[in-house]
Amino acid sequence: MRSIKAIIAGCVFVIFVILLLQLVYIFVAVGYNALAKDYPFLNDISGSFRYLIGIPVFVAVMFVGGYITAYIASERVIPHCLAVGFITAGGMMYSAMENYSLTTTGIVVFILALAATAAGGLYWQKDNRAQQT
Repeated sequence: MRSIKAIIAGCVFVIFVILLLQLVYIFVAVGYNALAKDYPFLNDISGSFRYLIGIPVFVAVMFVGGYITAYIASERVIPHCLAVGFITAGGMMYSAMENYSLTTTGIVVFILALAATAAGGLYWQKDNRAQQT
């Protein structure tokens, strides 16, 4: 039962925070587009902005999701964290895929999500071992 709670808590955290950040991104994008009307050179960097800001924030959220999952599970941490990463990133990728084609960027983001949740779990384990000694 604790395993299910840990996976659900990690998934709920990641999904809630990602949705909240997407809402913030929409507001920022609207403001950016309004600003780009007056300064056309900003149109050239709008694609890079999405990746330079979005991917590190996504990885940080997945890391915290892995940490929360590990905290609740407290044993067999890596499988729990990988399950959270797989469920959340897989769900996001599946809903975003057009014509069921997976892009290179999608694969990289999926791998980063799995690595970030596992890293969050490993960080919890390291932190927990340091507190016990």
